[in-house]
Amino acid sequence: MPQECNSCLYDDKHPFGMAFKDRTCLGCLTHKEKQTLDWQARKDKLIQITHKLKRHSKTYDCVVPVVGDAEDYFTVNEVLDLGLRPLIVCVNDYFKNDIAWHNLHNLITHFDVDSFVFNPDMNVYKELVKTSLRKYEHVLLPFLQLHTSFPVHVAYERKIPMIIWGQHQAIEQVGKFSHSDEVEMSKWSRQQHDIFTVDIDKLMGNGAQVQQRYVNYYRYPNTQALQKRGTTGLYLSNYIPWDPLKQNYNALTYGFIPQRQIATFDIYDRAGSSIYYDLHDLLKLKRVGYRKCVDHLVREIRHQRIKPTHAQTLADHYMNTPVNIKPFFNWLGVTSSGYEWFIEHKLSGMKHLLSKEPLSESVKLTKKISDLLVNGESPQRSFILFGKGIDI
Repeated sequence: MPQECNSCLYDDKHPFGMAFKDRTCLGCLTHKEKQTLDWQARKDKLIQITHKLKRHSKTYDCVVPVVGDAEDYFTVNEVLDLGLRPLIVCVNDYFKNDIAWHNLHNLITHFDVDSFVFNPDMNVYKELVKTSLRKYEHVLLPFLQLHTSFPVHVAYERKIPMIIWGQHQAIEQVGKFSHSDEVEMSKWSRQQHDIFTVDIDKLMGNGAQVQQRYVNYYRYPNTQALQKRGTTGLYLSNYIPWDPLKQNYNALTYGFIPQRQIATFDIYDRAGSSIYYDLHDLLKLKRVGYRKCVDHLVREIRHQRIKPTHAQTLADHYMNTPVNIKPFFNWLGVTSSGYEWFIEHKLSGMKHLLSKEPLSESVKLTKKISDLLVNGESPQRSFILFGKGIDI
């Protein structure tokens, strides 16, 4: 039997690993330290660190990796408040719908920042996605590999001293470190917490038939070279008391469009993705035993906006919400027989969660949560291949 936390919904099957003290998970215990830290002093320290590092830059002070969701709005706003000159870098995952593209372009326009979107070779990317699905039952590994390495390459190649990320997930979810440890970006942390020890080479060889020259940016840069150049990756959540729902609610004032979801109440996190709460969510359920809604509910338990018993009721509801995954396989170019094979061999125990027209009954949220939500919109177009002159 898995060891369960007495305070939240997590158990020891969490993909980041979970430790317990007196039957309470370290994620909950680390969250409590937020009440004891001097956050003004921590913010002052962040200012000192960033101002010291930016003196070495002649162009941009930092790279800010984004996907275009609400957290990115908060991160970019904080970076600008620090007086930094950011270069916004986005890796196109090719899974974006019309809401995602609006939010990304609006972020760039509203904050008036320089940016570029990297569009990886489509054929190579799809080949890697297919292998990732077959070998690891994970649809996002190729994107995560790029998202966590390409911005670092940009910083190194352009001699930009900092990469600034939003939250450190392993701290916020499972308390793997203390906020005061001030953990920075590293190859080890990326391996353990972002790409789950699956680097690009594991998708090649007897997997994806891809030439090495196409995958350089999927690999993390040489650590010694980064250290020699002084390239540093910082996480804002070590210096700012991180509260995603409250922060993301404020993104509405900048023109951010939330997306109505059926598999979670959170309309901000990964709004605009055509797969995040569909196929990715089901594969997450198979791998670790729960869907993304549990991460959201645990977060709200810790911020005392919902009680564990109520959260469990919502988790039971969202965990059984059916979704339509067929559009993804159409995008991937999989034949009908290939699609049926995947269902039979990879999702055989989840056929009840597959539906062409998913429906979801309304659920009752607490007022503290509802006050930070609005009516999200539904996407009109999914899997928009925007980039390289293509808009289909």
